[in-house]
Amino acid sequence: MRCESGNPCIMGCNRIENGYNFAYDCSTDTDIKLCFFDRDTLELKEEIPLKKRMGTVHSVCVCDDNIERMLYCYKADDEYIVDPYAKAVTGCEVFGVEQENTLHLSPVKLESFNWEGDVPLHLPYNDCVFYKLNVRGFTKSRSSKVKAKGTFRGIVEKIPYLKELGITTLEFMPAYEFDEAYRFPQFIDSSEYLRYGVIKGSIYNNTVTKKAEKLNCWGYTKAFYYAPKASYSIPAEDNISEKAGKYNDYTTEFKNMVKCLHNNGIEVVMEFFFDGVKTAYILDCVRYWVREYHIDGVHLYCDEHSLNVLAADPQLADTKIITVGWNSDRGTYKHMASCNNDAQNTIRRYLKGDEDMLRPFINMAGANPYNAAVINYVASNNGFTLYDLVSYDRKHNELNGENNRDGENYNFSWNCGEEGSTRKLKVRQLRIKQIKNALVMVILSQGTPLILAGDEFMNTQQGNNNPYCIDSELSWVNWRTSNDSMQILEWTKKLIGLRKKYGILHSRENLSLSDSKSLGYPDMSYHGSNAWYADMENYCRQIGIMYCNSYADDKSRSLIYIAYNMHWEKHNLALPKVEGSSFKIIAATNDVQDKAFIDKEARSVCVPERSIAILVAEYQEKKKARIIKKRY
Repeated sequence: MRCESGNPCIMGCNRIENGYNFAYDCSTDTDIKLCFFDRDTLELKEEIPLKKRMGTVHSVCVCDDNIERMLYCYKADDEYIVDPYAKAVTGCEVFGVEQENTLHLSPVKLESFNWEGDVPLHLPYNDCVFYKLNVRGFTKSRSSKVKAKGTFRGIVEKIPYLKELGITTLEFMPAYEFDEAYRFPQFIDSSEYLRYGVIKGSIYNNTVTKKAEKLNCWGYTKAFYYAPKASYSIPAEDNISEKAGKYNDYTTEFKNMVKCLHNNGIEVVMEFFFDGVKTAYILDCVRYWVREYHIDGVHLYCDEHSLNVLAADPQLADTKIITVGWNSDRGTYKHMASCNNDAQNTIRRYLKGDEDMLRPFINMAGANPYNAAVINYVASNNGFTLYDLVSYDRKHNELNGENNRDGENYNFSWNCGEEGSTRKLKVRQLRIKQIKNALVMVILSQGTPLILAGDEFMNTQQGNNNPYCIDSELSWVNWRTSNDSMQILEWTKKLIGLRKKYGILHSRENLSLSDSKSLGYPDMSYHGSNAWYADMENYCRQIGIMYCNSYADDKSRSLIYIAYNMHWEKHNLALPKVEGSSFKIIAATNDVQDKAFIDKEARSVCVPERSIAILVAEYQEKKKARIIKKRY
């Protein structure tokens, strides 16, 4: 092979004018070699010494197109090392299992893919409904009824369901090549081996490796961040089939999934857990995924400096960048979003009737910054599912093997009268009502709603609020439905439909009309026992929030009134006078026993205990308002 001096500024393996450039960072004083292997037989074909070119970076340019069909890795002190910039990694095809005599390599070149004109969708946060899932857990259960269980292709099979539900954006928990079985010594120190019960020798020298006693099924750990997860794809299975050693490029399955989702109007957002990773690497990695895989956004866990660099990067100016919190004053385009537990804890505490939570709730419900979005959720992977939130007072993480010490202790949950599963009708009915209440608070608040996969049909993890190490039906989404779960599913669809129908429920900072006095109604108002006046004492748990949809659609004359009552007693909430019309209840969370009803004489709505009613009225434009409008 003919070699030239490499460019140390282009990390990893990349095609350049003269051939393929390889650059590897090694801070130790040791000899580094670039090793090439036959793609089908895995036979070692060539070892090329690398020289330091700048700082600690070793590089070389290989001027031979024959290497395009080869696999490669680096070698230091007789240990084979996977390139941290590897675009794919072999030997990871079986989830959670390290095969004996495994040699982990990477392709020099990925297979070409026909995107057929696909581009990221760039949906505004205001129009999005997020849906968070673990790729494996989403369809791995037999109840999912998909053919390609636990894979990217399995998600494609669920597209009709996602569209019917009303989802616009999928957020994946880590779906890159994370080290769930602790198979890569370059990631883990000796203390980690002991903690997770992993016994390893020099695995890249083909010694036998013992299966880890505990897996990291979620992927919030170190990883090969450039490579999609092999065990989440079908083509990767052929690499360990009877076609011994033949390499198949499984990355095309991820690309095909993105293309199919985009064709159906659904975005893809990837979570990345960059623990102790340098800013330059993070920036290059995110750019690569946006460029190579057309993803629409990233949800990042990294240091603040790296976040600031990504937020200011012109190449990512229209890519969704989500993290724990953004300063709303930064940025010129609303592509950043804050995603944290603030909304979750506020909703949970108000839901179960804690004192003095009304003001925090209405602040959360109306929050929609002009250039930094907020993501609202009541349940995420880190904590109880929505069903478990109303079914367990305390966590039940015994199966995790840490004596129930792991996971969040402050869940702000309430079991509605009995811990865990029950046949008691009153308890079940109360749980259904509380789940409906929670979904209203998430989906009809101003921020972008996020639903945890399975919450829309009461998926349970049996009280385990941290099943990160459990790869079984307990942590997988259970798609079996009942009358109760179907009721929640239909309710979720209805709420998403209402959110999309009435733009004022999610786009108050982009108002079509600016003069509220010309309409006679403000865009958003609060009501208590008297119209236009909210009762905000610390003991109050009820409020009416009214929205005027004309501010989002100048042709609309709809008023949407959402009556919240999280008290354990029924309450009357005053209804404003509507010119030429009256309010009608279009949806309510309490559909058994006492129902919400409108008292026309008192001009109020009676809301039963722990329930929500949604009302709509069509007002007539006042003559004065028309005159004012004509003047402009």
